[in-house]
Amino acid sequence: MSDIEVLFLPWVTAWFLLGEAVPYITAAMAGLVAAVLLSRRSGHARLRRWLRLPIVIVGAAWLAGLSVWVAYLADWVTTEMYVARHHYRLDAATTFAGIEVPKGSWVSLDGEWRLYEIDTDEKMAVSIDGARWHGEIRLIESNARTAPGRGRIKSATLAEDSLVQGIPCRGGSFVEFSDDGRDLQHCTLTQRTTVAAEITDTKGEKTTVELDCAADRDIWFGIWGRRLVERCLLPAEARVGSIACAGGQEIVFDGDGLAACTLAAAQRVGQFDLAAKTPVGFIQGHLDRFEMPPGSPPLTISGIAIPPGTAVQLCYRAQQLDRLFVPERSYVAVGGVKLTGNVNFDCGRFQFGSLFEETVVRGRPLPRGAAILHDDVRSPLTR
Repeated sequence: MSDIEVLFLPWVTAWFLLGEAVPYITAAMAGLVAAVLLSRRSGHARLRRWLRLPIVIVGAAWLAGLSVWVAYLADWVTTEMYVARHHYRLDAATTFAGIEVPKGSWVSLDGEWRLYEIDTDEKMAVSIDGARWHGEIRLIESNARTAPGRGRIKSATLAEDSLVQGIPCRGGSFVEFSDDGRDLQHCTLTQRTTVAAEITDTKGEKTTVELDCAADRDIWFGIWGRRLVERCLLPAEARVGSIACAGGQEIVFDGDGLAACTLAAAQRVGQFDLAAKTPVGFIQGHLDRFEMPPGSPPLTISGIAIPPGTAVQLCYRAQQLDRLFVPERSYVAVGGVKLTGNVNFDCGRFQFGSLFEETVVRGRPLPRGAAILHDDVRSPLTR
């Protein structure tokens, strides 16, 4: 829920309500006018005098309410005029700040008449920053376009295979750049490509490594002082520091180094011997999470035997359990109680979970799926 609160002055609220009530005020005004006309025909002068004050009050309210709709209309007309002048279709090829836009394209200009978006037909293309683009082309903010070494595109679709900042990108793929236009952030590769990545060891020392990313798959870059790969698909097994990551699987980096991959072979990671094909995640070089593949050998952490197929979340740098996601047909035993699903710990100390089967807790039979707290597993339990 948002904490933002919008307050209106009382007179603004009253003015708005009068606008909403215009149909009813109009009906009341019509009734008063009809009464005046009837009083004139019947000769009731006293009634006409009595009606003067209500007519003045209702008339003032009607004019105030009508002004709301006049304001709405004026704003609508102003908006439509702005849109018509700043967003339109070209009747002929036109050049905007060195960008030649073909006939039939839609263009959008900002309040200072500078181009910020182009929308072309798929058969037409616009040449910008050494490549050809079509479809919806978004440009970076105009105040960033004069800086040296920066491109002008924020996002667009390539019209043909192109080399974009040294990266071979597939035609027809959606391409994104950083907000200042300086760095490529995302495209689809046309070929297997070697890129730079940065890893961090457990001592906090950073090292730059090179790895290959697969063709015809998306690649993402992060900007951490310089452009480095953030995510891509590995075409073959790759060793990143001490971790052997499997080919055919995604590898992810963050500003602190390797963030996630899938193990290529059984290996020791941190304090644990993990099976091949185990997806693992890291924070600042420390094992943070992993998911045990089906058929992998059981693993014991914090005194808890963990079955295959379980997703494990560890405490930060503590190598103790923080959370388990146990498959519904499997369980972990905590204090003699079988639990499944989402089981929560506080660095190895059990907090809460759900029963795997019907269990008697403190003399009360509880069904499968019932919530169990830390105090419950400390008590004697019987099935």
